[in-house]
Amino acid sequence: MNSREFCLILLFATSSYFCFSQTADSTKTQRIPINLKVSYNSSLIYPGARLGLEFPFKTTTVTIIKKQGKEKHFKKAWIITANMGWYHHPSYHDNLYYTVGWTARRTKSTGFLTEFSPEMGLSRTYLGGTSYQVDNNGNVSIEKRAGYYYAFVSVGGGIGYDFCNTKLKSFIAFYKFNLITMFPYNSTIYIRPAMEIGVIYHASHFISPGNRHKR
Repeated sequence: MNSREFCLILLFATSSYFCFSQTADSTKTQRIPINLKVSYNSSLIYPGARLGLEFPFKTTTVTIIKKQGKEKHFKKAWIITANMGWYHHPSYHDNLYYTVGWTARRTKSTGFLTEFSPEMGLSRTYLGGTSYQVDNNGNVSIEKRAGYYYAFVSVGGGIGYDFCNTKLKSFIAFYKFNLITMFPYNSTIYIRPAMEIGVIYHASHFISPGNRHKR
């Protein structure tokens, strides 16, 4: 997958740009901004980074009335994501991968949140050192940017804190554990744990004027 294809994925995802929240007696349409995610990405002990965009397409605010009339509030959000990740395995390879995914995020009124997110995409490795190739005539040449393509699937879960809820700051701090899979990898399936620590920045949102009330 080249940069042009990745941009097309982002363009397609922007079609899910509206979030609809609903109460018992009214329906309100709310425009949600694109969120930018930046994180340190580590596969075992190998360092890397991730950059992604989030496209929230649905949010629901839930209110639970407990005994003695005490209310408990939390928010559920469903988000489409597009990501680009990389990590460096010294003397072996650099792994660059592009994914699209879906995130289910639950945020308490205190700002504490949990999330679950499956992703799928394409991985491209670049071998470390110098690689050589031999043609049918026995001629040897240096192969530039040697590496392989793999199908890429990951499943992850994380925790975090939304400072927008209580501190009036427009970002989320999060930690996430992912299980990544690449195949076919030497005729097998390659499985490796990875972790992320980073921030998600959400810009100011715009609320459409007026509500549509049910009758």
